[in-house]
Amino acid sequence: MSTCTRIAKDRAKDEIFSVLAKDMRISAEQMDSILARHGVKRSPKELQRTYRLSVAQQMMAGVRDTKGQREILALRSHGGTEYIVLEACHDRDRLDAIRHRLLGQIAGLEQTAEKVERRSGVFGRMFTRRATESRWPS
Repeated sequence: MSTCTRIAKDRAKDEIFSVLAKDMRISAEQMDSILARHGVKRSPKELQRTYRLSVAQQMMAGVRDTKGQREILALRSHGGTEYIVLEACHDRDRLDAIRHRLLGQIAGLEQTAEKVERRSGVFGRMFTRRATESRWPS
């Protein structure tokens, strides 16, 4: 069980977004400092469990076939997360749930890539404009 309040988390979130609004960036170290200052923390038991689950997830993500593709995929259910050996799965509902999650992740990544490409294009146009202006003095 978490040892901080929702109010503390909300105040920390407000401060983090305030820094983002002002500076347009924030380091992980700054966020950690803000969260600590507002008393956002977990019990040692929760931290250990979170760490172990993170290590387990990394282990499962590292299992690849000879082509480098994932062999084991996560499936979230009411009881938590379950890891399934893809080649051994004969449950169409589970495969559909995994496919649905993957397609959602792909769509989100494609949208983010398009946003980055648009932003990167701004710099390309600026560079082209500056180069043109420097060649043709008025």
